[in-house]
Amino acid sequence: MGVKSFGIIFMWIFASQINKSKEMKKYCLVISVLIALSISVFGQTQRFVLFEEFTNASCSPCASQNPAFDNLLTINAAKCTSIKYHTSWPGTDPMYTHNPTDCGTRVTYYGVSGVPYAVMDGTPVSGSNYLGAPSNTTQAKIDAEYAITSPFELSINQRLSSGNDTLYVTMLGKATAAVSGVLAAHCGILEKHIHFATAPGTNGEKDFYNVMVKMMPTAAGTSLPTSFQVGDYFVIEYAWKLANVYNINELSVVGFIQNVQTKAVFQAANTSSTPISGVYQNDLELSGLNNVLPSYCEPSFTPQFSLRNNGSVPISSADIKYKVNNEPEATYHYSGSLGFLDRAAISLPTVNFNILNNNTLKIYGVSVNGVSDEYPKNDSIAFSFTMASQSGTQATVLVKTDNNPGETTWEIKNLQGVVVANGGPYTQAAHTYTTNVDLDFGTCYEFVIHDAGGNGVCCTNGIGFYKLSSGSTTIATGTAFGSSQTSQFYSLSNVGVAQPDAASFSVYPNPAWQNTTIAFTNTMSEQVTVNVYNMQGALVVVNPVKEYSAGQHEIEVDCSSLIPGVYNIRLTAGGKLFSQKITVKK
Repeated sequence: MGVKSFGIIFMWIFASQINKSKEMKKYCLVISVLIALSISVFGQTQRFVLFEEFTNASCSPCASQNPAFDNLLTINAAKCTSIKYHTSWPGTDPMYTHNPTDCGTRVTYYGVSGVPYAVMDGTPVSGSNYLGAPSNTTQAKIDAEYAITSPFELSINQRLSSGNDTLYVTMLGKATAAVSGVLAAHCGILEKHIHFATAPGTNGEKDFYNVMVKMMPTAAGTSLPTSFQVGDYFVIEYAWKLANVYNINELSVVGFIQNVQTKAVFQAANTSSTPISGVYQNDLELSGLNNVLPSYCEPSFTPQFSLRNNGSVPISSADIKYKVNNEPEATYHYSGSLGFLDRAAISLPTVNFNILNNNTLKIYGVSVNGVSDEYPKNDSIAFSFTMASQSGTQATVLVKTDNNPGETTWEIKNLQGVVVANGGPYTQAAHTYTTNVDLDFGTCYEFVIHDAGGNGVCCTNGIGFYKLSSGSTTIATGTAFGSSQTSQFYSLSNVGVAQPDAASFSVYPNPAWQNTTIAFTNTMSEQVTVNVYNMQGALVVVNPVKEYSAGQHEIEVDCSSLIPGVYNIRLTAGGKLFSQKITVKK
């Protein structure tokens, strides 16, 4: 008989006896407390312990400690699992060279300075956790950590594509107790056993276990909500195109949930052949809103989004409501057949609305298979957008190219699809191109910039940017915009617009990591200075005053000494002060 069953029987017997007592109310209160304690005790989940080991094929202590450590892990396979990260030191290791980025990120995260090094469940959340030499890991430490309940259930499935070139992974986590913090889900793709006929390093090891091949999507994991209540869950799907795999039959997956700040691991799991099922029966999820813009001058759009079945029973019908601002709701009716985690691409009919300065589109599910959605926390989308910027009858397109200038093109077109101006592909790398465009009065336009490489004018190809402006008004600007970015704007005035001055300066990239660039245009020769202030008003970066002739200029600002946060960049030109905010990240 289980402990839980025994407790229920005990409380039943206890209740039958106190029915005869005059202190019935008193004992009923006792029973209520016992029941509450029982729910609390059994509301948590069995922990599965995670070991992360840092090792190297040319590390002599690794060769001497790994056999006993691997044996300990094997005999405790029902209690724990492991991920092995192969480092760059002290010598040659092909398993490191196959994926130096993910390994390096985890090395930095834990501050590892020597190998072998083992971490049990992140950092100590109890007296049982362990960080250090694998040889000091003991059965007692594993047993003590295993005995600590977890606030999550975690399940993982994997499958290979029919062409054996892509691994698909599904991870489902469910909260069995309330949890809060900066949380991340990690997914490690491993090779369970790699055997070399000849030792690949200098320490003589030929057999390696649970070798990390890839962390999905990166070693930073996938951000989770900062608060979970009992019954909350998440589902994550990954796809990885195989690379540097020795034996596809040895591919496996280990997943875990970790507090990013404290490093505590709440739960881990190995991949399982048991199919994952929905937490609830009737449960739809709405996500992936697209075909919408951040601002509009034409008061209509046709939003698109994805409907996924997160429930354990197929979805044959669903009713979804949508509206803009406080205007009347409309209903979209879906009918079809969606199995667990199947998706349907939904395109709403054209939505017409009265545009305000600030607007909100709301889309939310109201029923699934004729009944209420059992988990409404994931069945709604809210999207905010503004009225489009106003321009004069002349606009300026400024493009600073990256190192692949031939990938960048743009066009301005009216809403009838007539292109009134275009630019690119360009020929010069890291060069600033400027195009002035005459516009009709009282017309709504769309500006679209394209990058054939799919990463904007940024980052691995060198840092560029674009800016669409009219006078001192910036209509649109960007750096890393993917394959394309679209903006609407409205030519309101038929009066000529003055040439841009320093008020229209641009900051790129923003957010910044090491350096950022200030791009500005002045109409006359004048002294210009750029300084950076923190949000308390303290001066943190000083640039010298310099005379700039009329024209387009750039000033590079060193942000490497700044801690992550928000700052004000102040540009002074000709006695006038202009300011923009910038975010610094590391």
